[in-house]
Amino acid sequence: MDVNYYSNYLKEYLTEVNDQRKDDDGFISARADAASEEYEVQCRGGAPPPCAQELAMAVLMEGFE
Repeated sequence: MDVNYYSNYLKEYLTEVNDQRKDDDGFISARADAASEEYEVQCRGGAPPPCAQELAMAVLMEGFE
């Protein structure tokens, strides 16, 4: 998945819940990069894309839900 997808998703979420980190580009980038990396690792390991996406989203949203 594209890092921008994860960045946009997280930024939208943080804006919706009015989290103070909604404008913290470093935080958002770090989370998006980690999620993208998780997706890539899972796919390379043989996980089907929907499963890899679910695991990547867990990394992106860790501590929020």
